[in-house]
Amino acid sequence: MHGNSSCRLEALELVDYFLTSNITLFCFDFPGCGLSEGEFISLGWFERDDTATIVEHLRTHRNVSTIGLWGRSMGAVTALLHGDRDPSIGGMVLDSPFSNLRTLCDELAASHSKVPKFLVGAAMSFITKTIRKKADFDLNKLTPITHVKECFIPALFATGEQDEFIKPHHTQELHDAYAGDKNLIKFSGDHNSSRPDFFNNSAVIFFVNTLQVHFLLTEETKMSEEERAVFKQKLAERRERERKLKSEDSKQDGGP
Repeated sequence: MHGNSSCRLEALELVDYFLTSNITLFCFDFPGCGLSEGEFISLGWFERDDTATIVEHLRTHRNVSTIGLWGRSMGAVTALLHGDRDPSIGGMVLDSPFSNLRTLCDELAASHSKVPKFLVGAAMSFITKTIRKKADFDLNKLTPITHVKECFIPALFATGEQDEFIKPHHTQELHDAYAGDKNLIKFSGDHNSSRPDFFNNSAVIFFVNTLQVHFLLTEETKMSEEERAVFKQKLAERRERERKLKSEDSKQDGGP
């Protein structure tokens, strides 16, 4: 599940990891993002209901067995807000969620402006009232930290050590307060940087275990060794083409 000001295309870099591990990937645009209709996003508040609808759709059509949630930023917050009310979710990967929106706003205001704290508070009160009137939800209730104490789904938390937008302490606090089985991975990178291979591989292994992939696969549904080899070869060729295109673009832009 994607972050704010983004879309389902975020999931493209994960396709390789999932399909070669016999895990299907369902990605979508939240309302107000990508190709989905809608005027507002709510940073997880209403998105959790969209997530519940999608989970119900997948179960109703019986195209999948166990279900896991992978969210980044707003998507990770959404997963946490949904997780404490749906214990049937097999596992969650939670990349860079905030613990409390009000705390995040105060931090961003302090680091990117010299506005006095009391003025920030007044501005936030005005914004909160406006959003409550126009979008019918309360910013002050966006507090994932209050949900993690009632969530027992196996969870893998992650954060970039150089993240200056949602600082690593948010993820650390959520991890520490989380009630269920949990782990935390920190990697070099900021909020929007590409995630390293070791993290993506660790997350897929986490899902292979929590979703019980090896126990649920049949000869008809799993990818054979020959199919996996062909798929990986095609992926390698595609990545090489993308690398060459980026190199050519860099040279045209006057890069090294």
